[in-house]
Amino acid sequence: ATAASIYHAESMYNKQPYHTSSLTGEAWVQELINGHPDRIRSELGVSLQVFEKLTETLRDAIIQGSKYISLNKKLAIFLY
Repeated sequence: ATAASIYHAESMYNKQPYHTSSLTGEAWVQELINGHPDRIRSELGVSLQVFEKLTETLRDAIIQGSKYISLNKKLAIFLY
């Protein structure tokens, strides 16, 4: 019981960073799209298939990226 208490206390104070990607912006979004399927779900709350369908639906509704930000990045920012 004491060992469990010590382990729990140490894990509370010795935290390990969760968001460790050095990528930002479009590169981060591409890492999510091309990476492990659980990662995009963890970061954005949707599966890759849902993300792609949302992107397609927005494109069909004539919502596009701009000169500085892609539609994928806009959607990722919204979902994040």
